[in-house]
Amino acid sequence: MKRASAQSVALCLLLALCLPLTGCVPLYAELHTGDSHFEMPVPEEAPAGPAVGDEILPRTVPATLYCPSEDGQELSSAAAEITVGAGETLPQRLVGALLEDAARGVAPEGTSALSVRQSGGTVVVDLSLEARAVETPRQLFLMRAAIVKTLCGAEGVSCADVLISGRALPVTALPCGAGRPNDAPLAVQWSQALSEAELAGEGAVDVSRTAVLYHPARNSRLIVPETREITIEQGDALSALLDALSDDGALDPAVRPILPDSDAAIITGAELVTLADGRRVARLTFDGNLSAILDRARLNAWQMYASLACTLTGFLPDLDGIQVYVGDGLLTRVDSPAGEVALDNGVMHRAMFERTIGQLETIYMTASDGSLRPLGRPMRAEEASSPRQLLALLFEEPRPWEADVSRVVPDGLTIDDLLGVRVEDGIATLNFSKAFHAGCQRLNSQQERNLVFALVNTLTEHPAVRAVRIQIEGEALETLVHEISLLSPLMRNPGVISAPDV
Repeated sequence: MKRASAQSVALCLLLALCLPLTGCVPLYAELHTGDSHFEMPVPEEAPAGPAVGDEILPRTVPATLYCPSEDGQELSSAAAEITVGAGETLPQRLVGALLEDAARGVAPEGTSALSVRQSGGTVVVDLSLEARAVETPRQLFLMRAAIVKTLCGAEGVSCADVLISGRALPVTALPCGAGRPNDAPLAVQWSQALSEAELAGEGAVDVSRTAVLYHPARNSRLIVPETREITIEQGDALSALLDALSDDGALDPAVRPILPDSDAAIITGAELVTLADGRRVARLTFDGNLSAILDRARLNAWQMYASLACTLTGFLPDLDGIQVYVGDGLLTRVDSPAGEVALDNGVMHRAMFERTIGQLETIYMTASDGSLRPLGRPMRAEEASSPRQLLALLFEEPRPWEADVSRVVPDGLTIDDLLGVRVEDGIATLNFSKAFHAGCQRLNSQQERNLVFALVNTLTEHPAVRAVRIQIEGEALETLVHEISLLSPLMRNPGVISAPDV
């Protein structure tokens, strides 16, 4: 027995000497060498595999697809299982499911989706020109209703707009605007649309519509959409839209009004005209000092034209583009991010600006009162679909116009400390480095809370993520610093978010 005991002691000494040579020192020993009271947190009973690299696994979502009924009078519903892969969104897949089977009768055969863009709760669908191969305006109305009702049944979608080749649907002379959930019989909705169009054309009634306005993003070349309820008086939709564009309303600080504030009206004339080649455009006449006005406002002319073209063509039925006069001169060339662009008879259309359309994402930073404040960040769709690029914004400093906020991530840490991200079955697993863990040890309880739930709340803004698991070097720790348990995935915490300003 004594000999066995001596062998055990020798073996323990040998293992102790080998640890520094093999690099097998436990994680906590490297980070807390001076803390003799620190104990290694107990891992969860069934730890998840470490997230290595970035991986978004396909997810299957139950959905309801709406299609025209056999008699073409109402919509019929069908249950479906929709698979959403990496880089895709549920609205994209829903529209694809409606169009890929011509037997559904949602749109003419050969119709495809040129784009399906979601920003916040708004989805804008742009269909290919084949969608115009319908016999009656009612069929266009039916197609729009099927797409809107299908999309508004998806989590996180509150309204949807449908365009054809970058133009608003010509259902009636009155704009349709973005649609919201409506349980009224389709026949009733159609009769109401016809009645409103007739009365508005006669100047006998004012009607309300949901317009999608595109605003220039600050410190960016992007434009981002925002929905606004507008009132069309006496059938004059163009004036109603321009009035809405001149009103900054309650815009997110990350975007700015389309038309800069000026002592005099920046647009001195606006009318709808049909050109000799048959194109229908909104002819806008700007103050002759437009260049100086834009310089003072630090607004890029290309962004303003992009915002106007996308807003007007997406709302006014069958509008091909905008034609701009500055003073008495027709604008025939504009400077774009890719260089100077020559305009055909001065017409600017939505396709010219398609790549500038982004979306507004929400991240969280610490407010002066210690709560988490939601902040808008304009991003391209492909960037917003990446959890890594979204979380990278938390490692940046607040923008110049964001007062009384600070980032939640400790100084000295970067997005490179995120070793891997995996999204599977609604759970995002974030695997951080030992350096990230070490850098967090100086946080107090409130700072720890804000960091953890800034990560969680930012990712759960997206319907694809319902909870977030945090790992350190692939290990599940009991806590990051103080008291928030990391042994299980964390759900969204709205209680730590600042109440919106009233």
